[in-house]
Amino acid sequence: MKEKNMNHLERLGLLDILKRLADGIVAVVGPHCEVVVHDFSDIEHSAVVVAGNVSGREPGAPVPDLEFISKELDSNTPDQLNYRIKIDSRELQSSTIWIRDADGTPIGAVCVNIDYSRLMQAHTLIEHLTATVRETPSLVVRDTLAKNLDELIERSLSSFLRQNKIPNIELMSQEDRLRLVAVIENHGLFQLRGAAQVLADMLNVSRATIYNYRASVRDDLN
Repeated sequence: MKEKNMNHLERLGLLDILKRLADGIVAVVGPHCEVVVHDFSDIEHSAVVVAGNVSGREPGAPVPDLEFISKELDSNTPDQLNYRIKIDSRELQSSTIWIRDADGTPIGAVCVNIDYSRLMQAHTLIEHLTATVRETPSLVVRDTLAKNLDELIERSLSSFLRQNKIPNIELMSQEDRLRLVAVIENHGLFQLRGAAQVLADMLNVSRATIYNYRASVRDDLN
């Protein structure tokens, strides 16, 4: 009887292509996928192909439920797509596609089962780990992420020009330069060794001029 069951799809020329199809689906989806091909000529040993290992079944296993091939199963029975199967604490996402004879009567089935339980556990863990990130913080710190002192001063200068709609350094007035120095002073950048010289080079002035600007800014603040 079992040999007849195993040869049923072979006689229709379907077993080989169904086995290769099952292996191909599992290869693409991954180890959390299982594809089982059933032959209904022997429901006690209906599983003729098992690719993947989600349910622990092997070839020769019976249909999972007698209602699986109820008397109502006929040419009008639609495929069962995207339903869930409960196995212990796991839930599988599944689809069943009927294999039909020339009259359209189901004579077997291709069942695709996917175990998303580990992915759901990972999703839950990520949700917990990123909970604080998803919250809107009350403090937002803007960091230039500059690689060195020159880049830090250059970004401050570029930001000043952009915010004040000044096309380039050459068009900066004396007042603009004083306001720039005030901004850099307020940001504490002159505490960095060499900052005054870097700014002087960018503005094409002497370091002494930068010191004079800083003194003028301090006088204005006082």
